[in-house]
Amino acid sequence: MAMPALPFATAFYAALTGLLCVVLASLVIRQRMRRRISVGDGGDAEMSRMTRVFGNFAEYAPLVLILLALLEICHGPRWLVHALGATFIVSRLAHAYGLAGGAGINPGRSAGIVLTLLTILVASIALLAIVGRKIFV
Repeated sequence: MAMPALPFATAFYAALTGLLCVVLASLVIRQRMRRRISVGDGGDAEMSRMTRVFGNFAEYAPLVLILLALLEICHGPRWLVHALGATFIVSRLAHAYGLAGGAGINPGRSAGIVLTLLTILVASIALLAIVGRKIFV
């Protein structure tokens, strides 16, 4: 049995995701220090928005990285792994920028969620196609 491919492309996007996580967490910490809010949002709308920027990122990042790693390990096209990884990073930057700018709907926030969901959808369909050929044939 051949050794599975090591997911180096996914590791690259995981590293970028980790850096983005640190940046977003730092923004929340800075806001907490400015507003002197230790836990929760203290009823402060801006604090609430900043914690949602980080929380929204944290909700999607693990699933996307798992999908990318599985796609790469299952010998999905390398270009697709890179396209999805890059799209995810751009989508989370756009979403964070849009949500940090205000609570209303705006182009950054909208593009961010649409591209995030598109990344999940395409990765899931690609995995089903690849794995389906292996387990049902």
